[in-house]
Amino acid sequence: MINPIDRSTRLKQVYSELDRKFEEEETQRKAKNLKLAYISLYGFPIDTAALNLLPLEQAQNLHAVVFYKEGRNVKIGVCEPGDGIDQVVKGLKDQSFFVEVYLISESSYEHALTLYSKLVKIAPKTSELKIAANPGYKIESLKDLSVKLSGISVTEMIEVLLSDALSVNASDVHIEPEANGIKIRLRLDGVLQDAANLNLEAHHQLVSRIKILSKLKLNVTSQPQDGSFSLNAGNQHVDVRVSVLPSAFGESIVMRILRQDKGALKFEELGIIGYAQERLLKEIQKPNGMILTTGPTGSGKTTTLYAILNKLNEPGVKIITIEDPVEYKIDGITQTPVGGTTGLTFADALRSILRQDPDIVMVGEMRDLETAETASQAALTGHIVLSTLHTNDAAGAIPRMLDLGVKSFVLAPAINAIIAQRLVRKLCPVCKVTYAPAPRIVEHVQMILRAIPASAKIKVPKDLKFYHSPGCKECNGLGYKGRIGVYEIFTVNDAIEALIHKEATTSEIKKQAVIDGMITMAQDGMLKALEGITDIEEIFRVTEE
Repeated sequence: MINPIDRSTRLKQVYSELDRKFEEEETQRKAKNLKLAYISLYGFPIDTAALNLLPLEQAQNLHAVVFYKEGRNVKIGVCEPGDGIDQVVKGLKDQSFFVEVYLISESSYEHALTLYSKLVKIAPKTSELKIAANPGYKIESLKDLSVKLSGISVTEMIEVLLSDALSVNASDVHIEPEANGIKIRLRLDGVLQDAANLNLEAHHQLVSRIKILSKLKLNVTSQPQDGSFSLNAGNQHVDVRVSVLPSAFGESIVMRILRQDKGALKFEELGIIGYAQERLLKEIQKPNGMILTTGPTGSGKTTTLYAILNKLNEPGVKIITIEDPVEYKIDGITQTPVGGTTGLTFADALRSILRQDPDIVMVGEMRDLETAETASQAALTGHIVLSTLHTNDAAGAIPRMLDLGVKSFVLAPAINAIIAQRLVRKLCPVCKVTYAPAPRIVEHVQMILRAIPASAKIKVPKDLKFYHSPGCKECNGLGYKGRIGVYEIFTVNDAIEALIHKEATTSEIKKQAVIDGMITMAQDGMLKALEGITDIEEIFRVTEE
């Protein structure tokens, strides 16, 4: 008598074999329509040395496998042809291989995938790089970067790029394909600088390697993708955020470099001075209320919030942040990522963390009514709430919150202070010299300074001194080294509250804030320029005055 369990197992095997047979027949028909060769890898003696030609992670992304290698002849099996496969084939051909492409079933592919475990040499982790920082590197040697990048492997190319970017404190690496080549640019102190030009033939390999590091899909080339990886440079841990965007000549890549050693700026180092600093310090020490920072992307809003958090980060205080993504890790603070693969929104996360009994909450951005309303209610119920908005100036934050749908009777008592800011480049202290600008520029500066209200408690110098830096070896010939913020800050008093209740315009709110002692970003910048911290050209460029 046949055991029922044996019979059940045998039936499953029969059905499985039939399913596989039908799958192979369907794949064979598909191959004929696509005019591709077909093969079943069941029973095929797959050479594990061939598997090494396509790393496991890349094989998983493409649903492909190199199953045969003899001399310079290789055969690659693919479940679905596409641009990603074409790039791999081109890469193999560039290495002087003769490549044949076969269509295989998903079952064949899964079977071949199990053989990767038998490889003697396991592929290295691709989520982290180790590079050497080059502290002696100068921006003028960027002219030689094209030579440094020629004749080396793609992996070495990426290591050189990131090492040089770290050495000159670049915030971003741009890889931009053009009609006749690839342009490499580095963003230094907020301004892009040309770094190198590469042959266009290196583009697909460069993109593929960065995608593998960032765990992105190799076979997706017509849609934007975002990813990340980390690297170690000496004792530094660095996170790299990667953005891939299709363009007319191929995929453009931007790598944002987030250095953990640069994230913890002290409040006193921000550049907030005088009466504005005094009033802001008073507001952040209150037990509840909302503080908003405003400005365009890249204006340093998150850095300002981190500096305030560091000021408030003391034993006995619970701080929770909601960020998209978490840029810098801060000891003693619970940091919650939202967006991306988490599926969490700011509003969802905010509702949850308020049940965690925090004293201080930082919300990365006010994006919708639900987030803004929940944050405003939290500010009214015993929490300090820090967040950001995208507006041109400080006064514009009030109408923006009202536009989102927050009721004026909720907003007015909830807000403590509003900060607007921009980042300007600091003059190189080594080559900084005084100079005499054109008379019309001096008159314009005087006009801006005359508008500073007496209530701001600022002493404007009578003799105006102007500075600029022609450039030297210390600043790599740029004339600038580092950045500092220029700010306009106002706190909400009874007069401002009354304007919020009547839903006043931006200009009405700004007029009252100036009466109460607020100086504009342009005025703050001019005062810094007269001290020799920056120059007036930077202030005009950034504040559009």
